[in-house]
Amino acid sequence: MLSFAIHLEFVEMGMTLQEQIYELFLLEKQVRGLNRRLEVASYQHTQMQSKLTRLQTQHEELAAQLKQTQAHANALENDAKDVETRIDALREQMSSVTNNKEYSALLIEVNTLKLSKGKIEEEALVQMEQVDSLQSQLTELEAQVQEQKKLVGAAEGEVQARKEEVGAELADRSAKRDAAAEPIAPDTLHIFNRLCDQHDGEPLAPAVEDNAKRMEYSCGGCYMTIPLERVNTLFTQPDSLTTCPNCQRILYVDDVLREQMDARAAKNKG
Repeated sequence: MLSFAIHLEFVEMGMTLQEQIYELFLLEKQVRGLNRRLEVASYQHTQMQSKLTRLQTQHEELAAQLKQTQAHANALENDAKDVETRIDALREQMSSVTNNKEYSALLIEVNTLKLSKGKIEEEALVQMEQVDSLQSQLTELEAQVQEQKKLVGAAEGEVQARKEEVGAELADRSAKRDAAAEPIAPDTLHIFNRLCDQHDGEPLAPAVEDNAKRMEYSCGGCYMTIPLERVNTLFTQPDSLTTCPNCQRILYVDDVLREQMDARAAKNKG
């Protein structure tokens, strides 16, 4: 069976790679957490602004429709007035006509114009009713636009408040994260950053002892079994990265596992 020599002492001269990566991991989580608070506020503001834009577009389209409908209604009213003027002229002409045939012709034209005028007035009435309906919708939509503007303003204030609240802390944590990354090799940082993106800011996972007697361990990230060889490497090679063979997260020894190992070592000495 594989020998399982556990080295729990930290290297006295500087931090081990595992410690450096773990420190970077903690700072990365803090930076991402602060950024997420800003992103939530920014997302809400974006959603509010998008809704305002939609309402304003609807308002513009409805206003254009109202203008067109009003113009059509006005044109119909003018047409009706023109027909009425023509009817009045024909009636005046009829009063001076002595020929029955000519009189009958004028009378037919007057009656035809009356029918036409009636249809025009009916259509004008329909258009005016449509104008009233559109005006009512426009008034209601205008109220929605004004209310949404207030919500957008409040969301903008929330974004600014979040920036003021976490700005200094975010700058401090970001600087510390950058400083923590400096001593780490570029290829190792590349792995770390790739895993950050792959696992939503959780590139590390603790090794978990499932059964001490059978020496069974699993990954605290994906909960899959970790080969004993990798657990041994995790403890015996603190200046190298040990990853989970399943999810590829970088493994580390947390306080729980360390206490379990310390207790077992003390018991064996006793």
